[in-house]
Amino acid sequence: MDELAATKLIETLASGVNPLTGEVLNDGNPCQDPEVVRALCLAARALDERRQRLERQRALPNVGKPWSNEEDALLVAAFHSGKKLGELAMAHQRTAAGIEARLEKLGLVEVVEQRGRLGFTRRR
Repeated sequence: MDELAATKLIETLASGVNPLTGEVLNDGNPCQDPEVVRALCLAARALDERRQRLERQRALPNVGKPWSNEEDALLVAAFHSGKKLGELAMAHQRTAAGIEARLEKLGLVEVVEQRGRLGFTRRR
């Protein structure tokens, strides 16, 4: 079974329908319990997000590949010239998260927490 089929099956269960018969589940069915429904919805969302992430990665040929010294030098130069994160990601055929992680590893940015969220700021 592929992940798309599994996601659809889980979503069907979460909506209160037997995915094999199409019948509505009775109230005593464990899949009708609110906690189980929430868990099924979370599982379906996680599978869908994973599928979307893998599709994005397939579209970017450098995702997961090691960085060369030349690519590092190009990234540093573009970063210092003021290129935005999205521009850097497109130029290097990597994700924005990959660019942020590399910039952090190179000591050009640092992780900061702002309003409960992680972000990056330039090092001085």
